[in-house]
Amino acid sequence: MLLYHLGATLALDKYFGIDLYEHVFGFGGARIPFFFVLSGFLLTLVYARDIGSPARAPGFLWRRAWRVYPTYWIILMLVMVPALFFDALRDAIPHDPLVLLKTFLLIPQHPSVAGPTGAPVLVAAWTLHYEIVFYLVLAVWIWSRTAGIALCLVLAANMAVCMEWQCGFYNGFLAGSSMMYFAFGAGAAWLAKRLPPLPNAKALTWAAGFAYLVIAVLTHGNDLTVPGALDPSVYYGMLASLILLCLTRLEDEAPRHEGPVWLKVLADSSYAMYLIHFPVISLMCKLLTGAGLRGLYGATVALVVTLFVCMGLSVVFHLLIERRLLVFRGAG
Repeated sequence: MLLYHLGATLALDKYFGIDLYEHVFGFGGARIPFFFVLSGFLLTLVYARDIGSPARAPGFLWRRAWRVYPTYWIILMLVMVPALFFDALRDAIPHDPLVLLKTFLLIPQHPSVAGPTGAPVLVAAWTLHYEIVFYLVLAVWIWSRTAGIALCLVLAANMAVCMEWQCGFYNGFLAGSSMMYFAFGAGAAWLAKRLPPLPNAKALTWAAGFAYLVIAVLTHGNDLTVPGALDPSVYYGMLASLILLCLTRLEDEAPRHEGPVWLKVLADSSYAMYLIHFPVISLMCKLLTGAGLRGLYGATVALVVTLFVCMGLSVVFHLLIERRLLVFRGAG
């Protein structure tokens, strides 16, 4: 994610105009399907025991809201408030109170009023729109299996309708492939609790990972349409699910051991990095081009420096702020 957005920003003419790293890391766009499948997989695996227990639904929603919103609001304000003091940045802040309210609540918005991703200010936050919807769907399952099945049938019908006819904005949002990825992840979690041990799980993991990478490279920058073949998003969903199933089996078989502390801290900082990296990339590119860096050399220096600045700031934010929020609520 970080390298993908960094490469794309370095390629912009207003900064370095060097597209080398955009090509090198361009297939990173395929991270999105895996991210959504992983999210659906982990949440379903963790909360499977709560499904059909209505008393646990409010607690689930509170824990997920506390995990997402406070950190998001703090970083949103850290970006918005300084931007108000600069003419060049002020226009990026929503002026419409309703747009601003929806931005704070992570409600998806039409690109015509909220920018290309539908998420003003923190443009990468569009994925959280889908996360919130999945939390609500899972909460319905926890409240009632019957209601969960009915809701999923409605969502499937909406997707089928939107594939044949033009839908409104919110219908189209709910019919997006991202919702399908969550379903793949949830299905993989269901299978993980029921399938017997997978033979050659390690070989299957490598094979599925290689196939995933091949599809990512082939579909980067073009529409891959193969007569009679499924949409690439379906292959992404199936392969990501297979990878997670195999990794779960390998983890069950392997002895548990703690990894390096620095790697755990970096992993724990991933949510902060996800929110903070895009504004930091833009700021660093402005500063470094303003300092006179140009061409491939400048882009390479910017790549390395910005990478470490993003990781460093994310770790600092996590240790000083985010971790204390999670301890305060006991969220995870």
